Amino acid sequence: MKALVLGLMLGLAASQGAFAQGTTSSSLNGRVTDPEGRPIAGALVEIVHLPSNTRKTVSTDEQGRYASTNLRVGGPYKITVTKDGYAGEAQDDINLLLGEPSQINIDLDPAMTQLESIEVVASQQSDVFRSNNQGSTSNVSREQIDSFPSINRNIQDYVRLDPRIAQTDKARNEISAGGQNTRFNAIRIDGVNTSDAFGLESNSLPTPKQPISMDVIDAINVSVANYDVTIGGATGAVINAVTKSGTNEFHGSVYGTYRENDWSGKNQNDVRPDIFDTDETYGGTFGGPLIEDKLFFFANYEKSTFSGVGTNFGPVGSGATNIVNITQA
Repeated sequence: MKALVLGLMLGLAASQGAFAQGTTSSSLNGRVTDPEGRPIAGALVEIVHLPSNTRKTVSTDEQGRYASTNLRVGGPYKITVTKDGYAGEAQDDINLLLGEPSQINIDLDPAMTQLESIEVVASQQSDVFRSNNQGSTSNVSREQIDSFPSINRNIQDYVRLDPRIAQTDKARNEISAGGQNTRFNAIRIDGVNTSDAFGLESNSLPTPKQPISMDVIDAINVSVANYDVTIGGATGAVINAVTKSGTNEFHGSVYGTYRENDWSGKNQNDVRPDIFDTDETYGGTFGGPLIEDKLFFFANYEKSTFSGVGTNFGPVGSGATNIVNITQA
């Protein structure tokens, strides 16, 4: 039996008014104060996504607070804060997580001399476990996807970085979240439900293999027992993934994998399961600007060929192993 899967994906991203819903984007908030801790109202906060040079400007309220939503996942970002009578300040090398708000608080010093701005270089580290995470969600970044190998090249392999996710069947790619049934998970890519609606597949996907290549996945968010009203359709894990987008620089990749069943190890009974004969995948990605600083594209092509022994069905008189109760006309 041979199965051929062709995937073609084209993503367009605009700098403003992006159609980001649910957990398909990031957000940033914080507070601007003076050295005494008093809030500074009316300060302008400019947020720049450096790879695409797209920018967004918000102002602080009476409490010195600012907030910006629908930001692209990842980064790096640069934040610049300005206010008349104060020396400006900037922070860069800021990376945003999928579905989790990041908080950046900034202090402004009074302008004692004529200075346009003072730039402070800082970095923000974000681990899976943090005091403000409360154990409900975790994230898998593109850097982690690039660093960790995946035999099956699917989301299920990477979400197991979350200790609440367990693999219950290696051959069938089954995962359980918090001890729930493996079919009670929900998987969404760019906000679109890609779960198995009919319950035919054990991997929580509508197809034996992932319908979208891992090479276009930019970040993954795993939510377990989250009572957010925007999340539903699962009692196990709610897995959200967002895809890559283009930047101001043209970039791409070419990749390929090949494996045979004979390369697989034997199980505890010293038997090598006869799961498949060969499994090969080849593809490429390419992205860049259509209109610099405004409109971008990202495309992917992938071809996957899987060969192995299939179930032998046939009509009456065909000699097949499994006879279907029909006759040839």
